[in-house]
Amino acid sequence: MNTRSTSRPVRFTLRPVALALACMGAAVPALAQLPSWNSFVVRGGSVAVGSGPNNLPLTAAGAPSAAGTILPITQGTQRAIIDWQGFSIGPGNAVNIAQPSASSVLLNRVTGNELSTIAGAMNANGRVFLVNPNGVLFANGASVNVGGLVASSLKMATSDEAFMGGSERLVFRQDGATSGTVENRGSITAHGNGAGNGAGGTIALVGAQALNSGSMVAQGGTAGLVSADTVTVDFAGDGLTTFKVSPGLFGSVENSGLVQADGGRVVLMTTVGSQVAQGVVNTRGVLRADTLAARGGEIVLDSGSSAAGVTINGGLLSAVGNGAGQSGGKIDAEGLTVLLRPAAGVPDGGGVIDASGAAGGGRVRLHATAVGGEPNTGAIAVASGSRISADATVAGNGGDIRLLGERTLRAYGTLTAKGGPRGGNGGFMEASGGYAVPAGDNNGGIDLAGIRTDASAPYGKAGQWMIDPFDVTIVNGAASGSLTGNPFAPVADSTIQDGDINAALNSGTSVRITTGDPGAGSPFLGDIVMDDVQIEYTANKGPVTLQLDAHRSVRGNGPSVIASIGDPLNVIFNSDVNGGGAATGGGQVSYSGSIYTNGGDVTMNGAWANASNSMCSICLTGAVIDTRTGNQQLSAGIPGSYTGGSDAGIGGSVLLRGISTPASSLAFGLGAVFIQNSEINTATGNITMFGSHTNGSGIQVENFAIPGTISTTSGNVSITGIGSFTSNSSEQPGHGVVVNGEIIRTVDGNITVTGRRLAGGQAIGDGVLLRNNALLQTTGIGDIVVTGQSDGNGAGVRIAPPVSTTSPPGGRIDGNHNVVLRAVNDGSTDALVIGSTVRAGNALNLRPGGVDLAGNALDRTDVQIALGSTVNTGFAISTAEFGNLTTPTIVAGSNTHAANITVVGPLTLPSELILQNGGGGNIRLAAPVSVPQLGLLSAGDITQAIGTSITANALLARSTGGNVLLNQPGNNVGVVGGGAAGRFEYIDANALTLGSPTVVGFDAASNLPQSISGGTASAGQMLVRTLSGDLSLGTDATSTGGADLVAAARFQNLGAYTLAGAPWRVWADTWGGETRGGLFGSGLLPNLYHCAYLGLCTVTVTPADNHFIYAQQPAATVLIGNASRPGGVPNPFFTYSITGLILGDTGAGFSGVLSSPATAFSLPGRYPINGSFSSAEGYAVNVVPGVLTVGGLVELIKPDLVRDNPSTWLYDRNIGPAPICLATGPLEGDRAAQGGDVLAREWSRVRSRPNLTNCIDTERRNGCADF
Repeated sequence: MNTRSTSRPVRFTLRPVALALACMGAAVPALAQLPSWNSFVVRGGSVAVGSGPNNLPLTAAGAPSAAGTILPITQGTQRAIIDWQGFSIGPGNAVNIAQPSASSVLLNRVTGNELSTIAGAMNANGRVFLVNPNGVLFANGASVNVGGLVASSLKMATSDEAFMGGSERLVFRQDGATSGTVENRGSITAHGNGAGNGAGGTIALVGAQALNSGSMVAQGGTAGLVSADTVTVDFAGDGLTTFKVSPGLFGSVENSGLVQADGGRVVLMTTVGSQVAQGVVNTRGVLRADTLAARGGEIVLDSGSSAAGVTINGGLLSAVGNGAGQSGGKIDAEGLTVLLRPAAGVPDGGGVIDASGAAGGGRVRLHATAVGGEPNTGAIAVASGSRISADATVAGNGGDIRLLGERTLRAYGTLTAKGGPRGGNGGFMEASGGYAVPAGDNNGGIDLAGIRTDASAPYGKAGQWMIDPFDVTIVNGAASGSLTGNPFAPVADSTIQDGDINAALNSGTSVRITTGDPGAGSPFLGDIVMDDVQIEYTANKGPVTLQLDAHRSVRGNGPSVIASIGDPLNVIFNSDVNGGGAATGGGQVSYSGSIYTNGGDVTMNGAWANASNSMCSICLTGAVIDTRTGNQQLSAGIPGSYTGGSDAGIGGSVLLRGISTPASSLAFGLGAVFIQNSEINTATGNITMFGSHTNGSGIQVENFAIPGTISTTSGNVSITGIGSFTSNSSEQPGHGVVVNGEIIRTVDGNITVTGRRLAGGQAIGDGVLLRNNALLQTTGIGDIVVTGQSDGNGAGVRIAPPVSTTSPPGGRIDGNHNVVLRAVNDGSTDALVIGSTVRAGNALNLRPGGVDLAGNALDRTDVQIALGSTVNTGFAISTAEFGNLTTPTIVAGSNTHAANITVVGPLTLPSELILQNGGGGNIRLAAPVSVPQLGLLSAGDITQAIGTSITANALLARSTGGNVLLNQPGNNVGVVGGGAAGRFEYIDANALTLGSPTVVGFDAASNLPQSISGGTASAGQMLVRTLSGDLSLGTDATSTGGADLVAAARFQNLGAYTLAGAPWRVWADTWGGETRGGLFGSGLLPNLYHCAYLGLCTVTVTPADNHFIYAQQPAATVLIGNASRPGGVPNPFFTYSITGLILGDTGAGFSGVLSSPATAFSLPGRYPINGSFSSAEGYAVNVVPGVLTVGGLVELIKPDLVRDNPSTWLYDRNIGPAPICLATGPLEGDRAAQGGDVLAREWSRVRSRPNLTNCIDTERRNGCADF
């Protein structure tokens, strides 16, 4: 073979053998020929044709027989181009192409006028391109085994230079009116690099028409049939080949065979043609792109702008992942129309699209694009008997299926996106039609009669089926739909049968119906209407949800019923989901039927914005909402007949939210959330309502015909409304929340009602209005909290009185536990009107409070509280209003209230009363208060006006930042406790205990009562005084500046409590019968007498010591001792003793003078010893005089000069008996001195006067005998 440089064409001349072969070929049919290589040109690269080691008979299975002829082609460069006059392979013949690598490309171009027919075999280790504008046919029996193949009847528009330069993005384009077809009836396999590592090859049949009835397999690669004027084939990117097309004269792709690219991509693509075209058609064929190893496959059917669209007529589209851990792949069908239907003669009818996987479902998307002025475009038709699946077959989540007909959707087949039987959640399925109709066209819609959907999950969360028309009616029925006539004709009215919804729910699938924005040309469309429907969930496949999301409104016509007698059914109604506002003229949820969820939740959101009237956003009239479990059908086969749930079980929650923003209030208006003659029962579920209205009441709940109730067992009820002025309403002039005749009841749940009436209008309404037999009631441990604000002169909270004596009761509050009433207005009128009964079984809290614009309740700690008034302004409770309150305990204020609290009128209540402003402000009692127990808890001063009184069994008065001055003599309290940062002063008319009483305050943060104990009585200075009776100490007490406890009678400390801190003084009338309990005074004089508090006092109270001080005066007696002396000597020291001392007194405060009229010159005889004494302790002193006996003059014994030896007077001798003691001088002990140590006195006498003689016994004290 001769070769030439690639820079110039090479033309071969026939040699004898070649000529003989050519002659032989002329004698047989064309299909028996090899490529016409007698005339070819190498346009690029290095190629050897007709010689080489491959010039041998083929022996591989499926190849031509041994007698066949092989044409070897050896490619010496990575890229090469050969222009052929003709290129065909007859039956039994083969072309073997040896290439440098699997990525090599040999471009074969046919320049002649004949069709290329491949009836034999073609083998190559690299990629082979065959371009023949006349067409390419892979005939029956053809076998192609290559690294990759592009067979095109479109000329390659990419330049030779770009191709030879290694471009992986090649463009093929029609040449004039040529309409060659590329068709495969044989077997084509692209093995890619042949390594089996998933780097597959590409098979692309590109032409004006691309047909396949044979087998095309490109595992891990791309297999495509592409028809268009211009096709761009891109081998780069994500590793798979992509195609891009442009419209031209022709456009037709059809498959009835097998196209397979597991782990890769299968593509059938075309676009519009000006000639008759079929679009993309799969008739009975199989398109397979199953998951390979860990890589999911992908199938793309795209008819572009071809009116013929995509037709799947039987057969199978498979992108499944059956291996362990494998998920399903992706399947997309896109066109102006998409048709899926089974076909006769195909097992099970075919018409199956499957993207299921062991570890999770894949994705299936059918999308039809609408073209303006073309009513049959944008349509999808899925016939009955067809099936689309994206299931998890082992463990995993269901996949994603979307049928998106921009104008029309008819779907009567089966959709499944199930979660795995071993775990996983259900998937998502969408059936949408008419959601994107071009402006100016008639609206489209959906018809889903007989459709069956399943996104269940045995061990996970239910999946969802979403239906998205632009305006839809749910009707009663269970008919099956069928495709007759034009399947793409627009649907006049979108309908969904309740039977189809029931089938989905009972498969374990949630259903969501939503209407999109139909566009500016249809402002009044986008509703979801339920027309006497019977939706029932009877299965036990876990909780499922029915959700209606309307662009405009959700409405129920007739007695529709939505019920579950199986597992819980959640029900959601949302209007104005796209935020259209006033432009939609709607946004309402209107329902008058029944909903029984058997444990599921109910949610309704409305947003009315009509410019011409002031309607409700949530409108329930004669409705029943029952979320309790235990619902049963009353009569089998009779729809709509149910028992309702039971309070013994649990229940789902209910949320009602309405925002009304009408531009006008001229028409008759209703509250943003309007509930009339309806019942809501939730057992353990919460009930939450929020309503906001710019021209009416926020929440309007009324009942006239039946005993309507809103009821829970342990669920909480929360009602919040923001209202405005309305001139035309049954509740004009508009309020925040109106409860008119309705009963709102819980057992152990809390009831919270919060309302605000905004300023404006000719009259101002109330924040919260309860009237006409309305009742808020808890029968267990549930609390009731009502907070209202009027921005004008309306009441913040108005509990209206009966209209007349013969009319039903007014509004009522009956709480078995705690009740909180908070209110505020502009202060010109009464903010809290209590015209009817309010009961709190535990505690009732009254305090100022308001509501912000978002509906959040808050405290108004800056607003003063007035109690007992007759003319109320601001936050004031009149005496008459107190008469409507029944409760053990009333708390006015809270631990954070910071404004003054004043009792302005006399209060005599059967309830305990606590006034609390722990955040600041003062408490002043300007009028008498008589209650069982009184608590005064303030951060400021606590005072009472002159002439007022407190009558209570117990009083706790505590100021954390000021004084407590409750010093009126009419006070009559059994026990007082508390303290003050400054002075604590309390005076009581009768016996009193200073103790530790406990009262109930209120914690503003939790809205719950808090127990407050007196504890230790403490203050800067303390005065506690009784004007009669005893004063008992019943707690420890301490002060920093001194304490005075003043008892009109006695002081008692039976519990041995302590007094600590600064010096204290206990004042009492008497000590008799007192109990000190271990308390002792201090200093020399711990006890003082004859001193009354603020009265007669004959003693001096030293401030540095603790004292017991008594008004009564005990008597003590001073006994003056008798004395004697000889005549002629001075009087001796006189002595005395004290008797009658009490309470351990030592007499340290006694002082006085003893004297006698006797002098040293007095004659012998008896003389009185008198005394004058006083007591610093305050004793009354009685003196008993003593007697001084004066004897004769003492005669000294003269010395006996004869008989006596000389003697001194210092040491005398006892020389004879004598009845007296002689001393050299008077005994000092006989003077007026008294003490307790006898030995010390006598020893002093001995030391000073040792000359004693003739001592004898004597009974007289302080004499010799004592010594």
